[in-house]
Amino acid sequence: MTKKKRPEFYTSIKREVIRRSGNRCERCGIDFDDDFKGEFHHIKSVVFKGDTNIDNCSLLCRDCHRAAPNIKNEEDLVLYNYYFLRFASFKEAAEYYGVDSRLELYVKIAQEIAKELKIQE
Repeated sequence: MTKKKRPEFYTSIKREVIRRSGNRCERCGIDFDDDFKGEFHHIKSVVFKGDTNIDNCSLLCRDCHRAAPNIKNEEDLVLYNYYFLRFASFKEAAEYYGVDSRLELYVKIAQEIAKELKIQE
């Protein structure tokens, strides 16, 4: 049985993501050049009805791409945007927020999101 190839992002979307990211890993910030290329990541997996549009595309280095979570739902997507793309590890995020557990981290992130949503209203 052969594995189905996942849909690729169009070249125009890849160019826009490279521009948006400044040709850097959108997680750790490492710069890419001709010898060191980024990988285009489906934020929400195609398996879980993720699209091949620009909002579902992230430019990551190989290490960050391997560490990227498999987004299944909207809650996972929020955590991806507020946790995975901002911090290189749980330890770094926990130190930033001054917490010790994942639950406390999720609560802090939820509070931050709620505050941001109130500001936007």
